[in-house]
Amino acid sequence: MARYFITFDNGMKAPVAAAKVEQNVDGSEYRFLDGDGRIVAYVPVINVLSIILTEDVAAKAVGD
Repeated sequence: MARYFITFDNGMKAPVAAAKVEQNVDGSEYRFLDGDGRIVAYVPVINVLSIILTEDVAAKAVGD
């Protein structure tokens, strides 16, 4: 799982642990998914300034 850091347009920031992030079909929200494809968080696109991958735990373990 990776750790994403989301910055919102109101200045708030939030970490989300997920295997990947994708947009839904109409592009109105981000979906954060775990390793089994289950949704762990929904975030409306209109409120997001940035999504930054801060730590990829799986890649770190492989590289060690």
